[in-house]
Parts: sequence; structure tokens; C-alpha cells
Amino acid sequence: MTLSRRSLMAGAGALAGVSALTGPAVAQGGPLNVGFILIGPVGDFGWSTMHDQGRRRMLEVLGNRVTATQVESVAPPDFDRVATQLVRTGSRLIFTTSFSYFAPTQRIAPQHPNVMWESATGTATGPNLAIYNARFYEGRYVQGVIAARKSRSKTIGYVASFPVPEVIHAINTVMRGAWSVDPQMRIRVVWVNAWFNPGREADAARALMDQGCDVICQHTDSPAPLQLAEQRGNVFGFGQASDMTRFAPRAHLTSSVNNWGDYYAERARAVLEGNWRPADTWGGLGSGMFRLAPFTNMTPEEASEAARIRDALASGALHPFDGPIVRQDGQTVIPAGQRLTDDQIRAMNYFYQGIDVAMP
Repeated sequence: MTLSRRSLMAGAGALAGVSALTGPAVAQGGPLNVGFILIGPVGDFGWSTMHDQGRRRMLEVLGNRVTATQVESVAPPDFDRVATQLVRTGSRLIFTTSFSYFAPTQRIAPQHPNVMWESATGTATGPNLAIYNARFYEGRYVQGVIAARKSRSKTIGYVASFPVPEVIHAINTVMRGAWSVDPQMRIRVVWVNAWFNPGREADAARALMDQGCDVICQHTDSPAPLQLAEQRGNVFGFGQASDMTRFAPRAHLTSSVNNWGDYYAERARAVLEGNWRPADTWGGLGSGMFRLAPFTNMTPEEASEAARIRDALASGALHPFDGPIVRQDGQTVIPAGQRLTDDQIRAMNYFYQGIDVAMP
């Protein structure tokens, strides 16, 4: 069952009714009730849509052993209230599906030690807190390679949400992929300060195109940037979280397609069987946690190169964070022959030397 933020905020009485409908999650021998908190609407066609599909897959796999209560479009200031109500109405496993929720999840998890918490894109575990993510930067590297082949202006546009490490290292990875083809490639970034806001996303994409960017990447959740690229007619773009080919059949190049369902089923099964542990899961292209949509609007040679790079990343033969890596200020982060650790990637707060983007 999916609830809007407004319906949940109507009070505990409303959620009590939902609990009665979905089953006695806390009753001995009853189904496990799993809570999901989404940053956007399930109809965003991107990030939240794919978490909703993951929930549906979990229900399909586990059948009547689980029920689910999902709340969409939860603004970070409302997080504590929503999470507390989910606990009160019987959720024993709760997925908080945005980096914007990580700090509040860390804060609230110790207050409910009998509830298992899972934070998407979080950066640290706790006694009853797990974190999970996909190595989307692998897909970003492929995007950079493709963008360098398709761009005539040698300028990539990036519609960015917030200046958090996940977005920063994604921008760096796009550039590293592009530079592997053409060291003259450059990038422009517009920050929209939202994960899902189609109007702002379109405005950002428009500004980038007006500045000469002819390939658009995005770290936001709607298809608006791709749709604008389609309207322009001479601009290409990449989808985010789901296969967005249908929104821009002449402009779309590929999308990173998220797959959370198998993970959700596995973690819910672990709770049911009494062996849930606070794991740190970060799956790449080889794990099945995400894939790249079919390559479109590319020559056979371009598609072949993109597939070769994708497969090298999936096998581990290629890694986007091998040294040397030098910051904008000239400081060497790691020399040749070394590689950033996962913790260093997660904490990235700098742009590479050669990226002319100011940190906001």
C-alpha cells in the first residue's frame, strides 16, 4: 500500500487503519510489515518509481510472508514524524530511500532498536542500521565515454541536485570517462537543489543548452531534461534511474536502470529468518543492482565501444578511481598505481583538476 505524505500526516488514526488492512506485522507468526519512505512521488519515472517497483518485486517474491506500507513525497523535515508512525503501526524493517534521509535515519535508529533500518546511499552502518547503494559511477563513466563521442561542442551539461559526495563523484566520473576519449572535453553544471522538480530540471537543462552543451547528463529524477533535449533536436542526453528511451526517442543515448527488488526481498527474508545483519552493500554493474539500458542513437562503432567499457567495468578490469587523481587546487589525492577506497569515494568533496566548476 502506498500513501502520500499528506495522507500520512493526517495522523496516527489513519495509519492504524492502514495497519489493519495490511496485516498484523508484529503478531507472533504474522507477516513482516516493511516500511518504505520515498523522497519523491512514485510517478517521477525515475528514482522513486524504481524503489516502488522494488517494493512490488519484494511482495511478489515473498508472497503472504510480508506486507508493505509505503509513504511517498516525504520532505526531509517530515522524516521523523513519518518514520515514527511507521514504527508505531508495526513496521519492523524500514527502507529510507534518499541520502537526504541518512542523517535523520542515523539519529532515529537507536531510539527503536527492535526495528531494522536500511538507508539507501548512506555512508555508515549502526547496530540496527544497514546501508545499500549501487555503484552508479560505473554507469557515469560509460556516459562520459559516449558523451565525448557524440559532442560537437566538446561541452557536457550536468543537471545536478545537491553538492553531496554521490553527485560530486558522479560529475568527476563523467569527466574521467570523457577525458579517456578526448582530454579537451569540458563540463558545465547547474545545481537545482532538488531531487525531483521537473520545472527546475528543465530550466537547468535549458540554461546548459543555451551555453553550448550538446550532451546532457542529469542527477535528478524526472525525464524533463531529456524531453527538452528531444525538443531541441540537436542535443543528446542520458536517462536517470529507469529506462527513459520513450521520453526522447531521438535524443536518448542510454540510462542507468536501478534494480532494488531482489535486494529488498533478500533483506526482508533475512528479517523473517532471524539472520538480518547491518551490512554495507554497494553493488556494481556486475551485481545486477543496476544495468545500462540499450544504447540508442549511436553508430555501431560507438555502441560497441560503450559495451566494451561497460563490460570492463562490470568485470573489474577498469576502475574509474585509479590514480593519479589531482584536485582543482593542485593537491594530489592519490598517485598513479593507487586507487581510492570506498570510504574516500563516499566522502568526495572536491572536483578534479581540469573541471572548471565551483563548489557551491
